[in-house]
Amino acid sequence: MNAKDTRAAVSSPLAALSKCANALWSRPSVSISGLFVLLIAALAVLAPLVAPTNPYDLATVSILDGRLPPGQKMLDGTVALLGTDGAGRDVLSAILWGLRTSLIVAISSATIALTVGLTVGLAAAFYGGRLDAFLMRIVDIQLSFPAILVALVLLALLGKGIDKVIIALAIVQWAVYARTIRAAAMVERRKEYFEAATCLELSNGRIIWKHLLPNSVSSLIVLATLQTAHSITIEATLSFLGVGVPITEPSLGSLISNGFDFILSGAYWITFFPGIMLLATVAAINIFGDQLRTIINPRLSR
Repeated sequence: MNAKDTRAAVSSPLAALSKCANALWSRPSVSISGLFVLLIAALAVLAPLVAPTNPYDLATVSILDGRLPPGQKMLDGTVALLGTDGAGRDVLSAILWGLRTSLIVAISSATIALTVGLTVGLAAAFYGGRLDAFLMRIVDIQLSFPAILVALVLLALLGKGIDKVIIALAIVQWAVYARTIRAAAMVERRKEYFEAATCLELSNGRIIWKHLLPNSVSSLIVLATLQTAHSITIEATLSFLGVGVPITEPSLGSLISNGFDFILSGAYWITFFPGIMLLATVAAINIFGDQLRTIINPRLSR
């Protein structure tokens, strides 16, 4: 394989991604789930503009509006389409602001974990030997503990805060990325274009980032999608348990927790609607990621 063939091997992932995108949008389940995810992201970004009220502005929240059923008017005349919680906050507005927090935490932690895991996995695959064994034993130790347990311990040490939750989730997830990228890179190392790049005496950095990474990135795209949904679930669980984001910050998990005590009293909407939004968001992202995995690796659908 000459240098021209090597460059063609590098550019092939771009063509594969384009073909993958066309195949994705030709499937109804993917189109619906993808559009729903885009809608959720848009609502989260535009929450300050589209939310009927700011549920965390104490100057506009009245306890007299507490536990209003869906469709009732609040004291300021605003219709609470999904009702209000025990503190008098509009549930719809709280959900939109909670989505904003959940997506910020999930995307930020996934980005950090992806960066760390990518570096570790590529280094282990490229250099091999003792470095590979050492790094993979660390990964094995990390993966041997339940993710929620590690997150609880880290937050007990770090304290509450959105930044603390992001750090905890990044630490929990980086090993998954490292293991996945190492496996993909090990397969690519056996191919001819990698041998050609080595014979051309290119620098290690150029081989890793210009040749090895582009041809291993497809599996990371799928993993990042699924891990984002996993991050949303873990963040909601931590917030539900009271160890995630502070109570003054919006979160789907804390909204579900706030309404848990009112379920038996008939105020089901305080927990029900945030729970439905959490379920729909995670399900849409998982469906999209699962279909993406099937298209990238057609053998999984057989």
